[in-house]
Amino acid sequence: MHRRADASVALLLVVIAATVGILVSRQQPVVPPPDDPPGPAPRTLLVQLRDSRLLAQGSVIMGVEKDSRLANLWWTGQWWIDQIGVQEVSAAELGRKPVPYLVDTVQNQLGVRVDDAWVLDRLAFAGLVDAVSGVRLEIPQVTVYVTDDDTTAVLPAGMRTLAGAQAADYVLDASLVDEQARLQRFQAVWDQIVRRFPTDPDKARTLVVSLGALSKATMPAEQLAVLLADAHDLRITGDYDEVQVALDGQNAVRVRPAQGVRRAYALDPFATARRLSRVFDGFAGPDEPVARVASVVIRSEAVPEIRSQLSTRSWRSAWGGRAITSSTTVTVDPSVPAAQVVTLEQALGITPGKDPVPLAEARVAVAADAADPVGS
Repeated sequence: MHRRADASVALLLVVIAATVGILVSRQQPVVPPPDDPPGPAPRTLLVQLRDSRLLAQGSVIMGVEKDSRLANLWWTGQWWIDQIGVQEVSAAELGRKPVPYLVDTVQNQLGVRVDDAWVLDRLAFAGLVDAVSGVRLEIPQVTVYVTDDDTTAVLPAGMRTLAGAQAADYVLDASLVDEQARLQRFQAVWDQIVRRFPTDPDKARTLVVSLGALSKATMPAEQLAVLLADAHDLRITGDYDEVQVALDGQNAVRVRPAQGVRRAYALDPFATARRLSRVFDGFAGPDEPVARVASVVIRSEAVPEIRSQLSTRSWRSAWGGRAITSSTTVTVDPSVPAAQVVTLEQALGITPGKDPVPLAEARVAVAADAADPVGS
């Protein structure tokens, strides 16, 4: 009898366990994994070359989509990129600014988030060129340039291999007044660096680390080396496109104090937006909405006040150069959520109109007579 009772109890326990298992499985259904797990997110790296005066003489944003494409965005030092009080800030002057300011200012202007930055001085840039065994360039005509020690050097026309110091001096040439020509030199050298960058992880990391404190990156050396190796692969396979920031030739200012460039031009948002949509489609933008602020009087005290008010309502701002308007107006893009429109109106005390705004979520045009530009 005892054996039968024990067997019955055991059978009952098995039935109970099976029933509980069925109930639990019904309450917690198994979710199958996605068929195509998401790949690595696209990354952007802002590279800046600074001269001995700390002026930025070469700038590019590399957008890297692993196993997909490499996008490059270039600009010259003549970009009138910001206004701080009574001082115009050209893109050349950005070399003298802290890296966080550089990153925020550029991404607010372009609507493309800058994930990291890599700043190199002349010696670091020369060391980078030497580390990839020099760069081979097509020199279109006999070129005379000024070296770092203020002597004159000559490059004969034709295909030439430049060592690090030569390449750095060729780009940073103090006698060069054509900023578009400087950009073309930087483009040619940087393209060769990317093409020759090592893809072996240990060699790539060793190269980056060897530059030491002369180069400053906002990401660890290992990650920087991997990103540059990925950029190399995409450049070699031809999955590559590039574009240049478009500047408005009618929206200009004489730069004071001198910043390596004498005249700077505000960004042309319409032309630049068209170019970026073709090359940087799919890359993330700033986390917060951006208002582009332009003013009839560029040194008006109203401008920093308005930008400060925008900041208190979680709106970023970008400098838009000169404006033509008889009254201070606010235009918001139709795609902006209603809640953000409300915060914009609260910040400025002006009811915004609606119209497409390129490279920003709103545009603020500050009139010449703006004694009380911000609503109270």
